[in-house]
Amino acid sequence: MMRLNVALFACVATVWASNETSNLRGSCTPSYHVNCMHNSRCCDPTTTCYAKDDAVAVCLHSCTPGIHMNDLPQYRTPWTCKVIGRNTPVPSPPAPAAPASDGKCVPSYTVNCMHNTNCCDPSTKCYRKDEAVAICLHSCAPGIHLNDPPQWRTPWSCELMQASRPTPIAPSPGPLVTALQQPSDGNLMEFYMYRAQNDEDYPLGNDNTGNLEGIMWYLQNEVLSGVYGPGAKFGITRIMRFRVQVRATQPLLDKGMNFGIRVAFDSGKCTGPDCDMDWQDYGYNVGCNNLGEWPFPTYDTHFDGGIWYSLPGACPSLSYLEKSGDKACERVQPGGKCFGIPTGTGDCTWNYENAGELRLTELYTDQEAFWSGNSRETNARKVAVARRLFAEKYGPDPPVPPCDFNKARIYG
Repeated sequence: MMRLNVALFACVATVWASNETSNLRGSCTPSYHVNCMHNSRCCDPTTTCYAKDDAVAVCLHSCTPGIHMNDLPQYRTPWTCKVIGRNTPVPSPPAPAAPASDGKCVPSYTVNCMHNTNCCDPSTKCYRKDEAVAICLHSCAPGIHLNDPPQWRTPWSCELMQASRPTPIAPSPGPLVTALQQPSDGNLMEFYMYRAQNDEDYPLGNDNTGNLEGIMWYLQNEVLSGVYGPGAKFGITRIMRFRVQVRATQPLLDKGMNFGIRVAFDSGKCTGPDCDMDWQDYGYNVGCNNLGEWPFPTYDTHFDGGIWYSLPGACPSLSYLEKSGDKACERVQPGGKCFGIPTGTGDCTWNYENAGELRLTELYTDQEAFWSGNSRETNARKVAVARRLFAEKYGPDPPVPPCDFNKARIYG
């Protein structure tokens, strides 16, 4: 289990850091999110108070001098990692009866508690982010947590997880069947996919993308709808364009398809439908679904021709909290992204390269007026504007291959 180096939550230190430590619980400083510069007594005795600079220090399990990329960009200055004071263990209050956990507990802030809600720090609780991740925290506010890494900045449900016994990680898919170990006779498909993204750059893998119609629906329906509060969901500022090469595996082709199940990725983990079956039987294939068809959305979106895709990368069975640096998982579950032209083997089905972007500020000057209306005609106009602007900057797109996924054939 990884600790994200200083990772996931250390960046909040520069945002929430405060010198007012006198009222902290038990006169000790919680890990990862409170300044310990003037109270180096960390509540978690396995952590140490490390200085970032002359003003901020944080209780961490370890610290590497220099820039920490998980800090927010505006606070990305070097850490000295000087040890502040001495970390005298603080007696914990009597803990409530712990759930059955085979004697194991989950550290706060850094380890997934989805399958073991017994938090080591009795003052924390196991709060759920999504279908894949839950964390032991002192408190949790539903919605976006800006201290999450940019690519995983999705809403927290903050549902309190119930006590449970720790569950081992599901067995990894076994060796690829023979038909997946050989190149397929499928055609190489070259086309463009799109993704709504914030200003952070990160590689594709274990992500969902769409064609232009699909992404315009997503922007209108979720990002700019106000459902997730004011402003753009996830801080999205642009539409990214990717040139992709895709080749189907032979088992998919034998079922008459070039695309498999369009699975969902939550925090980098495949959460369904039927991830293990999909990878085992059909390889790490690129999935698709036409908007309005299974698995989601199954209603009429009024964005004709919209498609969503899934792009399996390495280790899709684990969330980002669990997979970072897990070379064993990457070897057993290599994913479908590969270098060079995809061959159609079970572990070489797609690649990509960046092919431009369109800022939302280029798309319109009046956001409310642009997105007004949800008829087929008004939505087609919105897509046409985006397509024209992309074409003016980068040239026209080639035709998008049809999404030929067939649920009955897959499950038949």
